Amino acid sequence: MRLKVLSKSETKEFTCKGGENLLSFLQEQGYVLSARCGGNGKCGKCKVRVIEGRFEGQKDGYVLSCLATIGGDASIEVFETEGGGLTKTLAHGSDTDGEEGFGVALDIGTTTLAFALVELKTGEIKDKFGVLNNQGGYGADVLSRIAAADQGKAKQLQESVLSQTREALSRFLKEIPDGRVRRLAVCGNTTMLHFFLGRDARGIGQYPFRAQFLETVRIAGAELGLCAEEVLILPSVAAYFGADAVVGGLAAKVNEGVNLLADIGTNGEMLLHANGKLYATSTAAGPCFEGANIECGTGGVAGAIDSVTERDGKICYTVIGGGKAEGICGAGLVDAVALMVKEGVIDETGAFTGEEQKFYIADGVYVSQADVRNFQLAKSAICAGIRVLLSVAGVSFDRLEKLYVAGGLGFYLDLANAVTVGLFPSELSQKLTAVGNTALAGTVQCLCSGQCVAEAEKIAREAEYIDLSASPEFMDEYIKNMDFEE
Repeated sequence: MRLKVLSKSETKEFTCKGGENLLSFLQEQGYVLSARCGGNGKCGKCKVRVIEGRFEGQKDGYVLSCLATIGGDASIEVFETEGGGLTKTLAHGSDTDGEEGFGVALDIGTTTLAFALVELKTGEIKDKFGVLNNQGGYGADVLSRIAAADQGKAKQLQESVLSQTREALSRFLKEIPDGRVRRLAVCGNTTMLHFFLGRDARGIGQYPFRAQFLETVRIAGAELGLCAEEVLILPSVAAYFGADAVVGGLAAKVNEGVNLLADIGTNGEMLLHANGKLYATSTAAGPCFEGANIECGTGGVAGAIDSVTERDGKICYTVIGGGKAEGICGAGLVDAVALMVKEGVIDETGAFTGEEQKFYIADGVYVSQADVRNFQLAKSAICAGIRVLLSVAGVSFDRLEKLYVAGGLGFYLDLANAVTVGLFPSELSQKLTAVGNTALAGTVQCLCSGQCVAEAEKIAREAEYIDLSASPEFMDEYIKNMDFEE
């Protein structure tokens, strides 16, 4: 059977077998489609336009590729996911070992990848960029991807991130005088690091949540088909507390006072320094802040609404890239929900107060009742995690000096609105500081300094991990923080 695929004004033709899943076939051909529910037909993000032919389940000229089976000749248009990851940071620099040459730092996020080309002798970042993690086609969160790996797609998940890394290295090689990448330093959550190395991640996804490795790994780049002389995988604390949060704490200098770092993404990782000790925990916020499980949700890509305000009775918003609004990302969602609370569109329980069950921001872009419920689950998990971690460490709100908010969401977030919706405890409203991508900053430091690697290993070794899944206090706080304050 013949399948014509139109993407970005380019048409390609393929021969395929009848009975193949359309999404899987497109992924095998290198197309990057969002399937944030893991291909279960729930998120609606993988739809394609049917130009010719017919698919079961087709509606209004579109079909969800994850549920479609190729049954005859057809012509379709696909809408590939594009966008970038956050590379900005307000974190501090560090000393270097003075090594000659260039290296590359990589932060593997569940949603995005961030790369930096670094001169090893000075620690200066010569170039940097971010892209969406193409593994998003296998699910929005780590559990979806672990399930995909268990269903025979482990090699595809590894090759997805390695392929993007090869492309980044190839780009950077053009800027390196001697054409050599001395070292590639990599951080990420524990699952992402397992996929990168091709390790079995099943133990992370099931009780008692054990990782195959947490320690620092050093291997030759050739073992992964990468043109870096050495690959350095940075250390993690636990199955759900990865190297990204470890080196993030290093970059933010959390241990220079009574400070808390909260790296917010699909998994909210938190690192607290108090009483001469380090305490670590994580909360399963889910992919809501990354645009998944939100009807008009999207990542921080072109076309995403990233801020929402009200002026003179009119809703105003900004769009990434300045074009037509196509959806709403996490920062925009926080603003929208805060406005809904302030204007009484929803009550303290999150229920819509009027007959209309959608809050429209732009033409075709809205927040639904189901979106508000998913948002409540996510924001309560973060807030409850912060409260319980401070409680376990015996740290009062007054005693905490800084709450560093890391990650892409935190960098673009209106912190006042985040407090309004209960993402952060109101008692800490004056102690919030957005610090950007501390994970990439910390990876750059470890790339250039053996002492920084040793410090990261010390954090990973000495941090006491608090398992909130077994905490009655967390469940109490989780339920208590679900509502919005009146």
